[in-house]
Amino acid sequence: MDLLQATNFFYRHKLPFVALLVLISLACVAIIKFEFDTREDVYARTLEQMKRELTTKEDRFTATLRENISALNFLDATPPIMAIMRATNDKNIDPVLGTPISAWKDRLAKIFSGFMTTDNDLAQARYIYVGQEGKEVVRVDNINGEVKRIAETDLQLKGHRDYMQITKGLPNGHIYVSPINYNRENGHIQIPYVSTYRVSKLVRDLYGEPFAVLIVNYYADDLLNGLVENTADIFDVYLLNADQQFIYHPNEAYRFSFESGNARFWKQEFSTNQAMDQIDIFDFMSLPEKLYLKKVIQFSNGIDMKPLTLAVSVDTQTMLHEIKSKRYKFIAMLCLIIIAVIVLFIIYQRDISRKLELSFFKEKNSKIIESSSDAIIMVTPDGTICNANQTAKEFFSIKEKETNFDNLFNYNDEDFQGIAQAIKHNERCSFEAIYIDETQCHYFSITLAPIFDALKKQVQVAAIIRNINSLKRAQHQLEQLNETLEEKVQNRTAELEEATKQALAASKAKSQFVANISHEIRTPMNGVLGMLEMLEVEPLTIQQKQYLHYANSSAQSLMTLINDILDFSKIEAGKLDLDYHEFDVVSVCNDLMTSMAVQGQKKGLEVLFDSSLVSHRGVVGDSHRLKQILNNLLSNAFKFTHQGFVSLHLSERKMLDDNVLLTFKVTDTGIGISKGSQKKLFDVFTQEDSSTTRHYGGSGLGLSISRKLSQLMGGDIAVESEKGQGSCFTATVLMTLSQPSKSNSQTAILANKKVAFSLLYEPLKQNLISQLKSFTQLEEENITSLFSLEKESKSKFDLIVVDQKHPQISDFIDLASQNSDIKLLVIGLVSALEKKYLLPANAVAMSKPITQDELIYRLATLFKYEGQILNHKDRVEKEIVDVDFCNRSILIVDDNLINIEVSKAILRDTNINIESAGDGIEALEILKNTDTQFDLILMDCQMPNMNGYDCTKQIRYGNATERFQDIVIIAMTASAMAGDREKCLSVGMNDYITKPIKQATLRNKLVMWLNADNTNLQ
Repeated sequence: MDLLQATNFFYRHKLPFVALLVLISLACVAIIKFEFDTREDVYARTLEQMKRELTTKEDRFTATLRENISALNFLDATPPIMAIMRATNDKNIDPVLGTPISAWKDRLAKIFSGFMTTDNDLAQARYIYVGQEGKEVVRVDNINGEVKRIAETDLQLKGHRDYMQITKGLPNGHIYVSPINYNRENGHIQIPYVSTYRVSKLVRDLYGEPFAVLIVNYYADDLLNGLVENTADIFDVYLLNADQQFIYHPNEAYRFSFESGNARFWKQEFSTNQAMDQIDIFDFMSLPEKLYLKKVIQFSNGIDMKPLTLAVSVDTQTMLHEIKSKRYKFIAMLCLIIIAVIVLFIIYQRDISRKLELSFFKEKNSKIIESSSDAIIMVTPDGTICNANQTAKEFFSIKEKETNFDNLFNYNDEDFQGIAQAIKHNERCSFEAIYIDETQCHYFSITLAPIFDALKKQVQVAAIIRNINSLKRAQHQLEQLNETLEEKVQNRTAELEEATKQALAASKAKSQFVANISHEIRTPMNGVLGMLEMLEVEPLTIQQKQYLHYANSSAQSLMTLINDILDFSKIEAGKLDLDYHEFDVVSVCNDLMTSMAVQGQKKGLEVLFDSSLVSHRGVVGDSHRLKQILNNLLSNAFKFTHQGFVSLHLSERKMLDDNVLLTFKVTDTGIGISKGSQKKLFDVFTQEDSSTTRHYGGSGLGLSISRKLSQLMGGDIAVESEKGQGSCFTATVLMTLSQPSKSNSQTAILANKKVAFSLLYEPLKQNLISQLKSFTQLEEENITSLFSLEKESKSKFDLIVVDQKHPQISDFIDLASQNSDIKLLVIGLVSALEKKYLLPANAVAMSKPITQDELIYRLATLFKYEGQILNHKDRVEKEIVDVDFCNRSILIVDDNLINIEVSKAILRDTNINIESAGDGIEALEILKNTDTQFDLILMDCQMPNMNGYDCTKQIRYGNATERFQDIVIIAMTASAMAGDREKCLSVGMNDYITKPIKQATLRNKLVMWLNADNTNLQ
């Protein structure tokens, strides 16, 4: 919304905006006034409630004490009190009644007991001599509801107690009320704690001298609990002694804290500015957390008692919460009022706006109708034209309220009925009509729409009449064009169908050509490679072996080129399938780097491999195609790098649904690639320039095939390079985690061990440190770079990693020989090292490249680590299977004599009986007429007369006798297209091998299917 639109919007709704501003201003004033009134009201009501609480609790407290005093005065007036005094002064016999003192004591004890029975709060009643060190005369205790008189022998001396001293000094007739505290027996606080207070009175003899003290003890629990009964939830009650120490506190830990020597005082809880009657409730910023109101309780008129303080507190937040609640309700009510007023203003504003818009709309429509090039008229129910715009009047010479609509046009009966329906039944309709004037015939499109006239209370019809003369002419021309276009479309469709058939035929021919060329190329290559492989086992001179090596290398290069061309053809034809299976991605890369490292080591390159960022080794994918991608990238890196290093860095990124995106980064320090050449690097048969092809060789297919394979596997290949600065190829493939997934787990081999690195090549050292930190728990602070072997550093390390080419290598080996606690790991060429030096038991050598599994295995051997590590795989040069098939017979069916001879040569030392056939027909004849019991058939697929597929079907149908109906048939095919294996299995073959046939492959297949004894597997 721009400024002009905003201004127009405000102008149209200015009344609601002004009303809103006024209402908001008034609401702010009302809220401020309400806030002050509410605070004053809440404060006044809370203060009044606190005063009522104090008054109520004070009245109850003093009433209880007065009842206790009245009870004591009653006991003082009983006869035994004076009788015991008289008997004590006259040889224990009451001179008035002659009753012995023991009888009066019994009677007084009964009176005490009776009182305790009727008053459960009475804990103890005693009559104590002032003399005789305050000896108790009569004592009755209320222990857990049981009233018991204390025996004479158990009576105690109480003359030293403070209440005795205070009571002895009381004026005549005065009563002493002691402070409330824990009860004591024999000078010690009674356990469990019993809170009590005492009411006592001095008994004087006939001469006015102090004689005894009458004292009653009351339980204070009910007295204290009475303070908090019926107290509003918002208030807390406190009772303080004369020293302003807490007798009662909401927190039990502070009650009677003075008895334990850790007294809690009032001033520790409250200050004077927290008094309720002194606080400023309108102080919004510094209100204390709690407010209080307190009152002093004390007696006069002959009652001696230290003053007590009764207090009530309220949480400030409680008051503020009430204020906030009322504030929110008031604001909500104001908002509702404001909303209601705004809604009324909006309704009023909209009503005014609608009237203005209606007026504007009428004026606008009137101008549109008058200026329209279409004729617009209004027709009454009887067909009379009551209104017409200027166009209608000029063209049709209409006279309003006179001209009849039906007489203007010529139309057919169906359209005439449509007009009647629109007028009579209030239905919209459209049709075409003809108007003939003096010069020519005109075509019109007429639309009738019923409109209700609210003023006249009738339905009229609005007719919009448009001249369509030009449209009719164009329609006629279009019909002529359509006839021509339909003919052209039919011809073009026929051409496209023919082109589609030709494209499908070409695609089929291309696929067939790829299959045929695969067979035709691989068949002679099978003979070449097979014969070369067989020559390897023959006794040859050194010169002959050199020639054989050259021939074999050339044949393998030719086979690699053929495979690249066929792979590219299969990808282009959509015939390349991926073989998904479970495999260990780290082990695959380990083996690949180990096998290819010799290419770089011959050129003096460092070969580095890092898999520290992989946490899941077990994946599901096509390991063969993955190795094909990495083999191409690494081969290029070794080919174009003359110094420095070639590295493979493996990492992963977890995706959804147990998928993982693996990243393989091949980095080199070779000749690099210019920015311009990088764009065409992945094109078919393309290299950076022609000089590259002349100098390094290559077909220019490898990167193109690798990229297409990566894309088929859900990833891609990218390159970063600068001319003369090396290259970095990054290949990504999408794999699925195997279930359960094999983890790249850590070991604790180097945990808390100090390791020194004395390596000459910095990238090698960093690569090794990265792997050790990831897999052996090596800490950064335990890593040291050791450039030379010094005397002071000899015993500082648990492990020393040293380069074989280090000038002090012999010193390092001597150090390990002299100190068995120091382990030595030598990185280099193992065979050369072992020839020159004798390594001690605590030293081990390791060849480059350094792979994760080999590194962990070597360290575990050094440190005799017993934790779980990956099984170590020894490197093997070649797998050879020696078998004995002396009691077995096979039939080789192939139209190529050389291939038959290759197969026989491969199997000649197995003692197996071999017969051959040139095609499927000859094979069937042999099977029908032979006495030999064949155990297996090696069947070529592409043969003249009858191919291998048809021959297999005939055998399975029993056309080669029933005894060979279930014979094992292994396909030997030079085809390598997707679906060839499935095709072989679908016709009844048991297995499948591709040409050129490898010796180990063929032997292993025979071992598997003939169940021969495997006598030697190296």
